[in-house]
Amino acid sequence: MDIEFRNISKQFQRVEGGVRQTFQALSPISFRIESGEFFAIVGPSGCGKSTLLNLLAGLEVPGSGEVLAAGKSVREPGPDRMVVFQEPGLMPWMTVRKNVEYGLKLRGLDRTERRERAMRYLRKVHLSRFADAMPHELSGGMRQRVSIARAFALEPKVLLMDEPFSALDSQTRDLLHDELQQIWQETRTTVLFVTHNLAEAVYLADRVLIMTAAPGSIKKIARVPYSHPREKNSTEITDAIRALHDDIKEEVNRVAAREMDPEWTPEDSKKRERDSFTLGEGI
Repeated sequence: MDIEFRNISKQFQRVEGGVRQTFQALSPISFRIESGEFFAIVGPSGCGKSTLLNLLAGLEVPGSGEVLAAGKSVREPGPDRMVVFQEPGLMPWMTVRKNVEYGLKLRGLDRTERRERAMRYLRKVHLSRFADAMPHELSGGMRQRVSIARAFALEPKVLLMDEPFSALDSQTRDLLHDELQQIWQETRTTVLFVTHNLAEAVYLADRVLIMTAAPGSIKKIARVPYSHPREKNSTEITDAIRALHDDIKEEVNRVAAREMDPEWTPEDSKKRERDSFTLGEGI
């Protein structure tokens, strides 16, 4: 399913110093996502990344402009668009398999078909032997894999992922990157992936949109010119991260200058920046 954000803007009301003010979250912004594309959005805190995802999910409405999915205006949630959030959101009283089956039951699939499809997607995330386990018996990474299996089992046309791996340790995150990449290659579902991690975006996505500090707008849309599957520590991926680093770093520093104590300078972040590249994480 192809997606179009057409002249989208968004405002919020917030209180500062006891005075209610209008906060411009998004400047007018327009871009397209091609059907079957893995598209990532990266930007500093508060730039409107998640707002764009929520607009496509139908969880919010734009202040102006419109979001189009397959040429139709998006104004509310729909079964063609599924969201994976930071937290798995599993129902604790249901087994792993029942959690994956739940949406399929609401769709009206019979018991046999629900079970077969749930087990197929649990195998894709390598959790089939935990099908009868309860969520509390799983690690955080395993619960997020169940969440991903649940979303893909519904076979949506668009999968929306809002920093789904940000709470996980680096080893688990690497594992889920590889599993997500493999499932996406098999299904070619259109994916909109929101992250603050530039290295994650470059490794997974066909194109990366870098947003400016609020009010969010497009700073750059860059294509990652390497086929899947990719090697995370390859020279090509490292070079692609470095090519985009200054663009995102400039916006991160703009946010920091607004929020940090007056004596803060961009030099204070250089050691952290070097360390993050040493760990292969980027910004």
